Amino acid sequence: MQNVEINAEFRSANGKGIARQLRMSGQIPAVLYSRGKATSLSLSLSHVQKVFHSHAGSHAIFRLKVNGLRESRDNVMALVRDVQRDPLTGRIMHLDFFELSEKDMVRNRVPVEIVGEVPVGVKLGGVLEHHVREVMVECLPAAMPDHIKLDASSLGINDSVHVRDLPSSPGLRIIDSPDTVLVHILPPRTEAPEETVAAAATEPEAPKK
Repeated sequence: MQNVEINAEFRSANGKGIARQLRMSGQIPAVLYSRGKATSLSLSLSHVQKVFHSHAGSHAIFRLKVNGLRESRDNVMALVRDVQRDPLTGRIMHLDFFELSEKDMVRNRVPVEIVGEVPVGVKLGGVLEHHVREVMVECLPAAMPDHIKLDASSLGINDSVHVRDLPSSPGLRIIDSPDTVLVHILPPRTEAPEETVAAAATEPEAPKK
């Protein structure tokens, strides 16, 4: 997985008033959790939104350059653990980061990307139904994938792909149940035969009592 670099500023002041001021100035509050410590940060909202609108989004591994600390923190590796959004606008309001170690296993949700040609079942009139779009994986940070590719080209009507069918990768373990359905091809929708509809339309009404 490609790391996403982002600048952050250390902030010593906290509270709703400070958070409101940050948002009014185009910043958002954030917290970096590491080794039992919590460090308050502020980030550029426009930069964060650009990252979250990209392919990686909130699943990315971030490289935080934290300015304003006594100690040098030019390369803090972290994952986003919580995103708070405005319920009306969807605007990002707050982020929680969790610092990673290159030597420790980490769990993260990774998107499943459908690749290949149009599934056989879809060509026959079926509908591709997504059940799960992400899976939880465990690996070292350096082995974290951007996504897991799933070739659904050969799927026919009523065929399904489960977690157990995903391609394996060295050093990567999928945490979700192997029986979890990822995608399924629904059969074509059938309409009532014309003669049945016509018969129903001409059927005499029951006499009123």
